[in-house]
Amino acid sequence: MFPIVTATSPLPRRAYLGAELPPDEEAFTAKGLRVAGVVAGGMADLAGVEPGDTIVAIAGLPVRTLCELGEALRRAGAGDTTAIVLERGVSRTVRVIPQRCEPNAIYGELAVAGARLRTIATRLEQPRGAILVIQGIACESIDHATAPDAPLAGLIAGWASAGFETWRFDKRGVGDSEGGPCDTADFSTELSDAQAALSFALAHAQKRSLPLYVFGHSVGGIVAALLGSNGLAGIMVYGSPVERWLACLLDSVRRQLALRAASESEIVRATNAVERLARDGELNGRSAAYHAQLDQIDIAAAWRTIDVPVLVLRGEHDWVVRPDDQARVATLARGATSIVDLPGLDHLFGAHPDREASLRDYGIGVFDLSIVTATVGWLDSIR
Repeated sequence: MFPIVTATSPLPRRAYLGAELPPDEEAFTAKGLRVAGVVAGGMADLAGVEPGDTIVAIAGLPVRTLCELGEALRRAGAGDTTAIVLERGVSRTVRVIPQRCEPNAIYGELAVAGARLRTIATRLEQPRGAILVIQGIACESIDHATAPDAPLAGLIAGWASAGFETWRFDKRGVGDSEGGPCDTADFSTELSDAQAALSFALAHAQKRSLPLYVFGHSVGGIVAALLGSNGLAGIMVYGSPVERWLACLLDSVRRQLALRAASESEIVRATNAVERLARDGELNGRSAAYHAQLDQIDIAAAWRTIDVPVLVLRGEHDWVVRPDDQARVATLARGATSIVDLPGLDHLFGAHPDREASLRDYGIGVFDLSIVTATVGWLDSIR
């Protein structure tokens, strides 16, 4: 199994609110968190929260953004009881209910500079290899205890069925991880944390004589290239760009608006807005330093250092990163590179029946077994 870093006081599980939320643009307001529904037996239920309510504070902290909500639930999780305050003047102290865990997963922690990160590992009796998962840009947990149908959860389960253990970690200020808030972190810090995670995973794999592979999604693919290939058996990337970061963002906006038949003036306004938001630290929930540091990276140069087999996975409905840009990895990496196209999949590897559905329902696509088939087939081919 993956080693678990222990401390005098183990990293606690965050609290389980038990509230169903509308989309982010509706859920988080200047006043607090809007609730669309309540799960029976959760803390929101115990506090008397009703659909339509706005939660102003949890554990004494405001909950106006996703990062604030995460910090409040981490603080609540460290105690036995916590207070939930509603906009309508109700304030109740309730028993803390810890976030439940994924079945068959091992929860641990990784010590990095100034924080402990939550680790989530699968364990198999006779594994054929291990895979370190590096997520994309989002300040969102990849703990799927409450989202078992998420595409990444399906991919990890598919790998386990094929004999591959996995190891994941939540970023600073995400899930149970300390060191937040995530939306103020810079890219250099997250890259350093990923290096610590890779060193940890390599030590585990070498101890058990297992080949270690890295799977990087989107920005996680950039991180994978920057981490290098020393000690690895292979690298898999999905929806990962090679061109400079800001150029990729602007191209993504242009492509998506063009697909929606936007006018040239609309596209110009939108790309100007993206540049401004990135500069001001208001884009994709990440800081200005994060975007500026990422934009300084020569991604192509990083790929030129990679000398192990590489698998480039491209989704048919990935409107975020151009397919030809993703394919540039094959012209750069020194190891043998394979490119596999996956019909119907979007940038978050959720499946959609057609282009219109992918544009309309981005982020809520369903899991498709094709990504498991493609990755396991490639892993088998390079063993």
